Amino acid sequence: MFRTLAGSAALVLAAVSGAVSAQEGAKFDCPFAASAPAFRASLGEAMVGQGDPAERSALVEQLRKTVDGCVASQGVAEAQKADYFDYSLARISREWLIGAIARANLKAEIVDKALDFGPGRANPDLSGDMTEDQIVLIVQGYVNAGVDIEKVDQSVWEKVGAYAAATSIYWNKRQRLPF
Repeated sequence: MFRTLAGSAALVLAAVSGAVSAQEGAKFDCPFAASAPAFRASLGEAMVGQGDPAERSALVEQLRKTVDGCVASQGVAEAQKADYFDYSLARISREWLIGAIARANLKAEIVDKALDFGPGRANPDLSGDMTEDQIVLIVQGYVNAGVDIEKVDQSVWEKVGAYAAATSIYWNKRQRLPF
């Protein structure tokens, strides 16, 4: 179970490569707001490996076009375009994963607290595999919250790992964007 969390995080990091938390400001919100809910759900599912590779590529390309439109309309500097895309992909994935985890009766906030994600917090870079210590912190957080971790399905643990990876990208890319 623990190795799958780390593997899942690595997969999402490779696929997502971006992230942050934006509910403030038109520049941060533009790609999210310009994407239909059904598209965001499809992209979130794709980022955890659902669907075929051609469909994932098409979704990423569609997001790239949306981000390009936001770069132009919001005056984002060309030098920030890659971080802005990564942030946008991570934000959409992260938002979808919050819902997926909640449907399994788990709270994403436990991962945030365990790994110190959020404004003004450590926001560790999970661009590689999560460490055993990080996995233990997450699992212990759920145990402390009263979750019987033995009853949590493996696919849910994969989403928890993917959430950690996407959240890392989300916060770290957001900090690199100068707006």
